[in-house]
Amino acid sequence: MKQLTINIKDNKYSFFLELLKSMDFVTVADSDDWFDTISENDKKAINKGIEDIENGRIHSHEDVIASAKKRISELKNSK
Repeated sequence: MKQLTINIKDNKYSFFLELLKSMDFVTVADSDDWFDTISENDKKAINKGIEDIENGRIHSHEDVIASAKKRISELKNSK
């Protein structure tokens, strides 16, 4: 069996969905999960982020802000 996913986000294409529903070999499943609507690259990026968190590869907000302030200061002083 082959599976085809079509994301119909605009109601003006609902006629197409109704046409598909009328075909006996088509099963239409609605999905309310936003994760199902994003690209494979986005899913991979999210899963990599989760993996990074689980493995402690993170930076605190405070560390990032301190690093940014230091870099900005260095750039200002180099002029």
